[in-house]
Amino acid sequence: MDDDRYFRFHAETQSSAVSGRALQRVRSNHFVIDDPAREGYNGPGEAPNAGEYFLSGITGCAVLMMERIAREENLPLQQVHVSMDAALDMEAERQELSVFDSASMHFSFAGVSDAEAEQLVATFKER
Repeated sequence: MDDDRYFRFHAETQSSAVSGRALQRVRSNHFVIDDPAREGYNGPGEAPNAGEYFLSGITGCAVLMMERIAREENLPLQQVHVSMDAALDMEAERQELSVFDSASMHFSFAGVSDAEAEQLVATFKER
């Protein structure tokens, strides 16, 4: 593979001495990830859980992508805030991997018109 062509990502996670807790590393950054403190999971529930890190990754990607799009399109974006909520039905019968039963994203912008904000979101959805 052409090394200049690909931007590569790497993360590591390993179990810890605490049941329901894992340790993650991304470059020189270290994170703790817990299973929730609820029946069926029985983790410590003190650190963010996998679902929260997943949503955090999506919202982080969205903010940075919106900033790039605004620069590319010469839009006067001053700030963007993205939040995401998701729900998992703990009583649903699942045949396959767990997936969220619902998820929604909310975007807030400063410095752009409503039309420009809609344009940013539409471009984000296309990519």
